[in-house]
Amino acid sequence: MATIADIAAKAGVSSATVSRVLNYDPTLSVTEATRARILATAEALNYTKPAKKSKRRARIALVQWYTEDRELTDLYYLAIRMAVEQAAQAADLELVRTFAGTIDPKQEVAGLIAIGKFSPAQCESFKALTPNVVLVDMLGDAWQMDAVIPDFKGAVQQVVDAFVSANKQQLAILSGQEQTSDEQVQLPDVRVPAFIDAVKRAGLPEPAIYRGDFTPDSGYQVMKQLIARQQLPAGLFVTNDAMAIGALRALQEAQIEVPGQIAVISFDDTAIAKHVYPALTAIHVDTEAMGQWAVRLIDDRLNDPDLAPVRITLGTKLVKRESF
Repeated sequence: MATIADIAAKAGVSSATVSRVLNYDPTLSVTEATRARILATAEALNYTKPAKKSKRRARIALVQWYTEDRELTDLYYLAIRMAVEQAAQAADLELVRTFAGTIDPKQEVAGLIAIGKFSPAQCESFKALTPNVVLVDMLGDAWQMDAVIPDFKGAVQQVVDAFVSANKQQLAILSGQEQTSDEQVQLPDVRVPAFIDAVKRAGLPEPAIYRGDFTPDSGYQVMKQLIARQQLPAGLFVTNDAMAIGALRALQEAQIEVPGQIAVISFDDTAIAKHVYPALTAIHVDTEAMGQWAVRLIDDRLNDPDLAPVRITLGTKLVKRESF
């Protein structure tokens, strides 16, 4: 497992700088290029492989719904993008990368991989560009597209089972409201109703529901409010690492013991989860496999465009660390 020193050496910065970037320290003054290099290095050290040199067989558009700046606050989508890029390289596919859900309608590509959440209008624009489209982290029911998603319900059940086994009675979930990159569609987090249902089946009191925006600052602000109101649950499920890291910072500032006074479980388990303090217990989503499956589906469709739409649902795993 990579250490902060390993990341610092590869990124060409100090260990202190790496630590502060990984903890989303808002007082740190570094360039976005340096921040991006550190975060990308933290991810890449988990699965870097030698490059394979060959002539590319086809050009594939890779559309990320986040901007480049926003991607740096949510390593889940950065990790998926990097996995797609690596798998495409191994498959001799050339990628044309764009951010914020935008795509040049005159772009000539044989296929398209879209990472994140997109509106019906955006999906239709993808299909107009190429019939070979794969959605990653989203199901496209109305558009008959291939899709790769994590098993969200199974993941949530693991979280609730863990809290039950630790005799945590009063639970809460901190989630966020998403919207498509064209701001046309509001997207509810499917983990919230799944969490409520799982808690109910476990015979526990109704959980509290809190909202952020999937950034470290929102996790910090929500937790500050809960501390001020003395509304801390025994167990908190946070639906991405970024918000969980912000919440941990607020708890540390208030000298509240984790997991003694509140146990925290996150979702994603990006490379940063093991480097914060206390290290995050998290649902591990295999972002590398998601990227590999996306490229495999594109490859299959290039070989046979008449294939029926395929949906890949990947299982998850609870990784226990010091926050639980």
